[in-house]
Amino acid sequence: MDLNRDPKFVASQLLLATSLPDEQIFRELDAPSYTDIDYYRMACHIIFECQRCGNCCTTGDPIRLRQEDVALLARGLKIPLNKALKKFTIKDPQRAGVYNFKHILPCKFYDQSAKGCKIYQLRPWSCRIFPFLGIYGSEDRVVVNELCPGSVRTMKILKEAIEEVRPDANRYKSNNAYSAADVAAVRSAKLFIRETLKSI
Repeated sequence: MDLNRDPKFVASQLLLATSLPDEQIFRELDAPSYTDIDYYRMACHIIFECQRCGNCCTTGDPIRLRQEDVALLARGLKIPLNKALKKFTIKDPQRAGVYNFKHILPCKFYDQSAKGCKIYQLRPWSCRIFPFLGIYGSEDRVVVNELCPGSVRTMKILKEAIEEVRPDANRYKSNNAYSAADVAAVRSAKLFIRETLKSI
């Protein structure tokens, strides 16, 4: 298993990352600020393994696409952007600059026999962040999508991993005096979670 996706390693980084708020770690003006719940969602997403049930591909409505998602699809299918827009999308009536896939329920790119996405490497951001990020989240907790067996399994695995590594991480929560090395370790954990998520 990839160490960066090992549940115990991710759990230890998560507990470290959430031991201090972003505002105390990132002084840069352009660094986005995340809550502890955001980091928990990101950690879930890092260790998430799709169980290939197809529920998200057959019930997602709408499946949203950003301009860059359509551009990636056009490049991957080797067709002009305007053709991809016309063939696969409709404008989202509620959001400027956002498109929706035309053919859904199931998604046009869902392969029923293989139980998988025909354009997996080209899939839109809304598909990449399912089931823990984006519109699926909650402000105060991580929402487990009961229709997604991978979501349920991930939450169980992360909870068990947190309980296993918590004794080692408690020194950060119990001590209000942080050394420069502690702050650097917290910053490193936050960056690990942010960067690993980008690569998924």
